[in-house]
Amino acid sequence: MEEIFKYKFDRRSKRITTIVIVAVVAVFCVILWLFGVGGYLSAWFLFFVLAVAALYMLSIPRYVKVDDEAVEIHCVVELTRIHIGDVKSVARLDADAMRYVFPLLGSYGFFGYYGYYYDLKEWQTIKIYAKRWDDFVQIEDIYEQKYVVSCPDPQQLVDAVNRSRENYLSQHFQEPDRRP
Repeated sequence: MEEIFKYKFDRRSKRITTIVIVAVVAVFCVILWLFGVGGYLSAWFLFFVLAVAALYMLSIPRYVKVDDEAVEIHCVVELTRIHIGDVKSVARLDADAMRYVFPLLGSYGFFGYYGYYYDLKEWQTIKIYAKRWDDFVQIEDIYEQKYVVSCPDPQQLVDAVNRSRENYLSQHFQEPDRRP
């Protein structure tokens, strides 16, 4: 059975995205006004900003899909697939558990919260795919990689992953028939 959990922006990420876009446009207009149209600096600034923005936009999380084979985290271009047999644990996290997490390489509010983050409490790197800074679900695989996603109904996501894990385990690891 396939279930899809769509992401929804929170107010803070909408505001941060708007502020960043307005600030970049304002800086570009100031550069154009100071150095003139067609200047060397304005062309490099525009190219640099567009390249960085494009890299960020390629990794914007869109939805999480859970089926009998895998947990898939779909982004605009990127796809993270965790085989359901490789899921070690899945649990809800509250916002307090994410207090000591900061971004290493990724976004903190620009079209969401995604990328590689560092957890100071557990001293490890985690991958976050969220559009809001609450309603977290942590998925840990057997390779001890942790993925944190957010969705409007986190308990439903936890239940869906646990159901898929139980189905997978019951299908692939059944007791052998010992009748003579």
